[in-house]
Amino acid sequence: MPWNQNQDNNPWGNKPNGSSGGGGNNKQTPPDLDKMLKDLNEKFGGFFGGGKGGNQGGDAPEISKGMIMTVIGVAFVVWLASGFYKVEADEEAVVLRFGQHVDTRSPGLNWHLPYPIETVEKIPTLSVQRLTIGFRAFADGRVRKMSQESLMLTKDENIVDISFVVQYKISDIQKYLFEIDASQAVQTVRDAAESSIRAVIGSTLIDDVMTDKKADVEAETRITIQKILDAYNAGIRVTTVTLKDVQPPERVSKEFKDVASAREDKERAKNEAEAYANSIIPNARGEAKKKILESEAYAKEVEDRATGEADRFNSLLQAYKKAPKVTRKRLYLETMEEVLAGADKVIIDSKVAGQVLPYLPLGSSGKVEVK
Repeated sequence: MPWNQNQDNNPWGNKPNGSSGGGGNNKQTPPDLDKMLKDLNEKFGGFFGGGKGGNQGGDAPEISKGMIMTVIGVAFVVWLASGFYKVEADEEAVVLRFGQHVDTRSPGLNWHLPYPIETVEKIPTLSVQRLTIGFRAFADGRVRKMSQESLMLTKDENIVDISFVVQYKISDIQKYLFEIDASQAVQTVRDAAESSIRAVIGSTLIDDVMTDKKADVEAETRITIQKILDAYNAGIRVTTVTLKDVQPPERVSKEFKDVASAREDKERAKNEAEAYANSIIPNARGEAKKKILESEAYAKEVEDRATGEADRFNSLLQAYKKAPKVTRKRLYLETMEEVLAGADKVIIDSKVAGQVLPYLPLGSSGKVEVK
């Protein structure tokens, strides 16, 4: 039977109250759609400011098209406003459009097409990241040793306990995000650092690691870590590797300290010997140079004196050949002058010698001559 010929204008038949027309049959019918739409309109009408009794028939007002457009407009503005974001001074932001990189933004206030069209990944590219290997430091000052990371085997088959710090920066933000798992970047650097330090220590003697080769170990480890990260296209640049603590295992620590003390004593004695040698050798070289200079000066002096004496003799010879008597007399007087200049003598003329009582200084070595 067509639904419009039904008594209650209900296309699903009689109501389930057992009224006439059902032939005494208590069949249940589906819910009344008119009533459901009415209830829904009442709820939404109350939400937008209406209510029952708002019109003459007592029904809630229907939702107008303007209200719907207003709600949609407000929602759209809120959606657009959700695209604003701030990039901190030490960060860069990568804009992804449906997962594809479209732009990289610098620090400051920026905007992107809101989710789900575009998303933003903020990466601290300008800050230096710090990673500890072999220990963990906590904010309250506690330090926990990580033996599974710090114990390593050296080239001479000794075990050494090493703790070190790796500092790195994000150098290529695209590689960092798309070539590796950025959420596991710290673990990637940790694995590369631990692998590198074990390879370097495995080719180094324990004495070198614990004494004067620490700087070489740090440099070689940094280079090795960087090679591994570059092979991964990680977009990470290692800045420094610093050995914090290098010591033997705790069970043999005392013996290694004794060896280290003996080594230090050896170095101290060696340095003292080198210092003494450095003070003696220059002095000896100075004395030798002084003797050589004095010998050269004496040789020069003797040579010059001999040359002068020879020239003087030649000049006297020439004068003697010209006037033998005069030259002989002059030589005699000059010689006597030189001889008597230092003698203590008293000379008395023979004419008055008999009239003068001679004074003989018996206690002196001088002589008195009477002429």
